[in-house]
Amino acid sequence: MSDQNQDQLIKEIAELKEMVRKLESEIEDIKFFTKRPLLDSGTIGTVGGIILGALAIIGIFW
Repeated sequence: MSDQNQDQLIKEIAELKEMVRKLESEIEDIKFFTKRPLLDSGTIGTVGGIILGALAIIGIFW
């Protein structure tokens, strides 16, 4: 491989490293500014099941 090709590859690698750094910082920004739901569907289902179970038990003894 000639010196010219090596220099070109080194420049391209440096550019790619810079792009990766920019992408990583943008991903971190997106993660930081994206609101996450407080409750996911599994939690809502569990709470709903507990409430329905409690109502059934209350209904049995009412």
